Amino acid sequence: SKEMKDRIRKAIKEDVGLKDQLAILDSSYITTFDSFALSIVKKYHYVLNIPKNISIVESSIIDLKRKEFLEAIFDDLYKEEDENFLKLISDFCVKSDDELKENILKMNNVLEQKIDKEEYLESYINNYYSKDYINNLIDEYLKKILNIKEEIVELYNKVIESESDKVVSGYVEALGSLIDKDSYDDIKRSLEIKLPQKAEDKKSKEQIKEGIKKLKELTIYDSVEDIKDLYESTSVYIKSIVNILKKLTVFIDNYKKENNCYEFIDISKMAIRIVKENEKIKDELKYFYNEIMIDEYQDTNDLQELFISLIENNNVYMVGDIKQSIYRFRNANPMIFKNKYDKYELEDNGFKIDLTKNFRSREEVLDKIMDNFLGGAEYQKSHRMVFGNETYTKENNEKISNHLDFYNYDYNDKTYTKDEIEAFIIADDIIKKVNDGYQVLDKNTQKLRDVNYSDFCIIMDRNAAFDLYKKIFEYKGIPLAIYKDEILTASYDVLTLKNIIKYIIKINKKQFDTEFKYLYTSIARSYLFEYSDEKIFENFIDNEFINNDIYQIAKTISDKLDDYTINNFIEDIISKFKFYEKVIKTKDIKGFIIRMLYIQKMCKSLEKLGYTPFDLDNYLSDMISSETEIKYKLNPSSNNSVKIMNIHRSKGLEFPICYFSGLYKGFNLQDLNDKFMYDKKYGIITPYYKDAIGILPSKILAKDNYIKEEISEKIRLFYVAVTRAKEKMIFIAPLDDSIYNEEELVSANTRLKYKSILNMINDVKDSFEGRITNIDYSSIITKDYHNFKDIDLSKIEKEENMELRNVDIDYEVISDNKFSKTTNKLITISQKEAIDKGLKIHSIFEMEDLLNPKDEHVKKFVSHEELKNLKNSKIYKEYEFAYTLDNQNYHGIIDLMIVYDDYIDIIDYKLSNIDDENYIKQLEGYKTYIENKSGKKVNLYLYSIEKDELRAIALSFLFIINKSCKSL
Repeated sequence: SKEMKDRIRKAIKEDVGLKDQLAILDSSYITTFDSFALSIVKKYHYVLNIPKNISIVESSIIDLKRKEFLEAIFDDLYKEEDENFLKLISDFCVKSDDELKENILKMNNVLEQKIDKEEYLESYINNYYSKDYINNLIDEYLKKILNIKEEIVELYNKVIESESDKVVSGYVEALGSLIDKDSYDDIKRSLEIKLPQKAEDKKSKEQIKEGIKKLKELTIYDSVEDIKDLYESTSVYIKSIVNILKKLTVFIDNYKKENNCYEFIDISKMAIRIVKENEKIKDELKYFYNEIMIDEYQDTNDLQELFISLIENNNVYMVGDIKQSIYRFRNANPMIFKNKYDKYELEDNGFKIDLTKNFRSREEVLDKIMDNFLGGAEYQKSHRMVFGNETYTKENNEKISNHLDFYNYDYNDKTYTKDEIEAFIIADDIIKKVNDGYQVLDKNTQKLRDVNYSDFCIIMDRNAAFDLYKKIFEYKGIPLAIYKDEILTASYDVLTLKNIIKYIIKINKKQFDTEFKYLYTSIARSYLFEYSDEKIFENFIDNEFINNDIYQIAKTISDKLDDYTINNFIEDIISKFKFYEKVIKTKDIKGFIIRMLYIQKMCKSLEKLGYTPFDLDNYLSDMISSETEIKYKLNPSSNNSVKIMNIHRSKGLEFPICYFSGLYKGFNLQDLNDKFMYDKKYGIITPYYKDAIGILPSKILAKDNYIKEEISEKIRLFYVAVTRAKEKMIFIAPLDDSIYNEEELVSANTRLKYKSILNMINDVKDSFEGRITNIDYSSIITKDYHNFKDIDLSKIEKEENMELRNVDIDYEVISDNKFSKTTNKLITISQKEAIDKGLKIHSIFEMEDLLNPKDEHVKKFVSHEELKNLKNSKIYKEYEFAYTLDNQNYHGIIDLMIVYDDYIDIIDYKLSNIDDENYIKQLEGYKTYIENKSGKKVNLYLYSIEKDELRAIALSFLFIINKSCKSL
């Protein structure tokens, strides 16, 4: 909205007759949907009986609350022994109900987009388990089966016309019983088919076999009646899930109302409710605006469309491009645009204006890929872009190579990944173009000039390989600026801040436990203090964690912890630990400032919800452990750098030369693996359980819809990508055979086989004829980039007298010796079960109070004569130690150490076997360290828990001789 105002301001300044409008521009209604809806809710808050000072809360806070409430709902249902719930759990949850909870949260997020969510859930069973609905579902499923059968029939007719009589006879015999069948039961009974061994048309034969295979996969149910029974059997699961969703909705709605804090989705629904239920307010809005103008209309969602429909007065002007609708994951519905476009083409309740001149790019390859079925636009008919940038047609620009190029490579050598190969190919091409003075058009002078690094952009579908590209480009000496969304909770400074918060709280509660030491180590090693490992290790040896700067600073904050608000608490930590002064060491000052501003903004939201500093510790821990992704944009200082970004990030931008890589990567269809999912058409989808878990026809039909929508989105994504290039597009990928041939291109269903953008390109690669270059990457690729170290060259350039010397440094391999027994062998299931059992019992020994034991195993253990004086000792469990001797590092953990006035007992627990000689060696290491450390006599014991045998260990004569010989 700010950018829109800036553009209008610039346009007004250039028009003398509109100068008076500048004074009122800032008060104009140029706003986002969310902001406009919020202004409506604040203005008419009284009709909803809510305060005017309504707060917008971070979605991450509400997401964690949903998880918290869902946990509570599950706990209650377990306690109540809810029948439907327990069946849902017993049939589909193995060891854990985490997957079910995750699926329910996903469903809830989609259902939140419904204006009538509560009503929808209330009537769900009646609507989706009525006889009419189930019959319609089965009819649709049968239609899918019949469509596949018809494809087989078409192939069969083709074979009949082309094959010999003998082969034809074989096909007639094999397929005759299937061809005229049109019911589920009849088709199922006709699928025991054996095709002729010999056939001229091998491709048709393979396609028929594939069709029969699909039919067999679809006719897995015994009969139509069986389908009905299986579907109806799932109602018990659906009732439980609907019940959970309703409870979760009530919990969250009450929480928001009590705290007067809402998400933007709530504000949208409130605005709709205000207008729907109040005719006067509706008319006030309806007749106030002369015109409602909507930009990026292809990205509107159902709620936004409903809101506009309520306040419009035949005065809406929409601008959009369905080919650029790439935000399905944000609930954008491109069909809203498409339906209006198709209606207005007939001048039905509106009219359309096609803006088909493309002033950005030179040429495209979508003619055969995009249509109404896939992509949502008849590209060739009415959405085809016409090249409109006449600058490129001038005579002095004819020598620019503006055609599309395709760099093809043969991927046989698995030494390198495809990402590595493509990164080296692009880097090599950029270096050549820069060195050869490749010409591009300067946007300011409109004249040709030599290319700069900043003229190049690499565009990929996803971010996964960006860091790899960074390494390779640094190795090749090419500056690269990465444009991607960063994750707040994955940043080093936020993790350090979280540890400081917990460390302060530990001091406040006087909890100087093992976790306290870990927190101390983390803070000490951070860029805030940079303590050496030696200094930290000395603290551990001396058990000294108080007399240092870290503790003293934290203690000053801890002493007044109860007086802090969350925001003041965070500000004091940042100030007293000198984050801003020391962040310069990280070279990420801009990112740090953005992250800290976000944290402070988040704290203000939490403060309004009544959170304390103690709650903040739990909140950050939950956010990190649950892998909640809070993303923020960070634009690097690119200067003269090549840029790399994903397609979503590139939208709206333009670059002289664009490389497109990573095209081979498959589409993400991970959501289809969920046991439970939600589909707009088929509702809540659950598996059935009958001896084993199975899927219903609704899941199969929903999968078809999902794949179609995903491929449509990817086609539009591809369109957005290729229209970023002003002068030249370069694709890099290993070309292979097309999915289908030219005559089959008319079949839209065949394009449903697309699994990557490369599949699309393969099917139009004839368009690249003469422009495909086969690249031999063997001479330009190397693994040496792994060893490349980033050097700050700016510092070197400022030094006038630099001397380079080779320095030989002596080194030695330091071994890390453990006293515990190790193994590198694969284990059997029974061995694994024994280990698990041992760990479980071992943990009981660790947790039990030895002076007042409750567990039977521990009671037996402490009844031994050797432990009769326990109450006169100091008991140490899981005593961990490390030391260096004769230039070797040693490390061990003692199960139980009992310290008396004049001696020490060390006891090692084992589940059963205590005869292994490795245990003797292990205990000898313990004895050596503790005797040297304490100066006391040390007795060694092994204890078999299952046999209840406590065995004293005396080091054998042979063992002592071996040790003496080793020292000699």
